[in-house]
Amino acid sequence: MRIALYSPNFYPLTGGLEHMVAYLAQAFAERGHEVVVVCQTPGYGSEDAFPFWVLRRASFWREWRALKRSEVVLMFNVSLKGLPVVLLSGRPLVVSHQTPHTPDRLGRWKTWVAKHIARRNICCSAHLAAQLNAPAVVIPNTYDEQTFCNRQPWVFRERDIAFVGRLVSDKGAHVLLRALAALHARGRPLRLSIIGQGPEETELHHLAATLGLSKWVVFEGLKQGAELAALLNQHRVLAVPSVWPEPFGIVALEGLACGCVVVASEAGGLPEALGGLGVLVPAGDATALADALERLWERPFDFLPPAEPVAAHLSAHTRSAVAEQYLAVLSEIRG
Repeated sequence: MRIALYSPNFYPLTGGLEHMVAYLAQAFAERGHEVVVVCQTPGYGSEDAFPFWVLRRASFWREWRALKRSEVVLMFNVSLKGLPVVLLSGRPLVVSHQTPHTPDRLGRWKTWVAKHIARRNICCSAHLAAQLNAPAVVIPNTYDEQTFCNRQPWVFRERDIAFVGRLVSDKGAHVLLRALAALHARGRPLRLSIIGQGPEETELHHLAATLGLSKWVVFEGLKQGAELAALLNQHRVLAVPSVWPEPFGIVALEGLACGCVVVASEAGGLPEALGGLGVLVPAGDATALADALERLWERPFDFLPPAEPVAAHLSAHTRSAVAEQYLAVLSEIRG
């Protein structure tokens, strides 16, 4: 099958969407399908060593030729700018929804496209599908199971809590810092590693200093792939304190796969990503987060999920398992 993946954002950007596009494109290519990723992200050469073609910032007509050659177009989120070239190609459109539509006019147009133009809609969680207001099938997101795996027994890990994500308020690192300060006030001086970059890094440094946590918080910067997996294997807990209701949460899968106890916000698609194998707390509630972490450190083995359920849950989110579900939808549309 000839498949075009249309995503305005792609590598070298490193968000969950970009990872998802790359994981699926590679899985499709490994199965012998002809794959092209059409994006608007400029490249720097080396990152295009993929087993598929990446068409970057091409002219309208070059994009049209690439899409025309395909048998089906898989678009990641509704791109109104990209829609004309997709429609002109005449190829059936499947939309993979990774974020909710906004309630403004732009969001209403995207919902209209999902209802009236897309041949199929795929949502990464039931939470997101409930918000779409259009028929959709739920296919969860995947993670890199070859890189993220448990290599270090939990009891031998020397570092306490990890946070992984873009340093913006939606991700809730500030909530975690306040929870850490509460734990210190209770006589439990845990350490925190903040892994990631973002526009609010300076504010988080300042908040850590204001709370008296500068010696207890390490800002690791951006880490990816094997380097990130190695870091997670050094930590006992991964905290995902998102304030915004995440549509899914690939980082929760990565934490589970690396043997961390995952403590996450009970919002959006995070509970689905965890599959009942982590600790959930109300989003934005630093006191509840501190309480959960304190209970975990008092009785850690009450919270460590059994290995077999974790393996079963992760097996449903491997690249192979998720790609097969996508290919079933694409094959139906192509046929």
